[in-house]
Amino acid sequence: MQVNELVVGLNSWIIQDGNYGDFQVGESYKLALEFNGSALVHSSTRVMQCERKHASVYNVIAEVIFATPEVWAIDFGIKVFCEARPPRFVRSGDWVEGEIWIGVDPFFYKERLHRATGMPDLFTDWVVSRVRLETTPWVEDASAAQKRLRCNFEHEAWVDKDATDAWADDEGRGDYLLSLSKSAPT
Repeated sequence: MQVNELVVGLNSWIIQDGNYGDFQVGESYKLALEFNGSALVHSSTRVMQCERKHASVYNVIAEVIFATPEVWAIDFGIKVFCEARPPRFVRSGDWVEGEIWIGVDPFFYKERLHRATGMPDLFTDWVVSRVRLETTPWVEDASAAQKRLRCNFEHEAWVDKDATDAWADDEGRGDYLLSLSKSAPT
């Protein structure tokens, strides 16, 4: 299975830390992608699958292509990594299925994990075809010991932009969805 398009998450801090510049619609970027898949379970199915549920959340069936106690990688038509201890049942060559969140590698892979012995090449050339900024309203949450802001997901909203503006969007707290398409070979 070949996956040629994805919608992935990106938080403004990843840009603010200097890991990337702002992302622009129509521009190409070489990116590795991370996943959070704490709900993945062993799969007896051996056919890759990738189905978007919403935002940057997908249902996948994937092969485990790399696993150590600190990081693991899966392939569902795109190779992605998770810098966390894999579930106890996971070994390279196993298959998993379930829901994952996919986002732009903050820096973990491009700065150090790519050098891990046996780690596959996860870099892919992508073109940003759409940038969306989350405009879900913030509400004050006083349920904890201290007051804090949280998004009111009952009123989730997104707006299209030509580019990210990590320092200004949502007062520097911007969350984005990047629609990515694989670059055509030159």
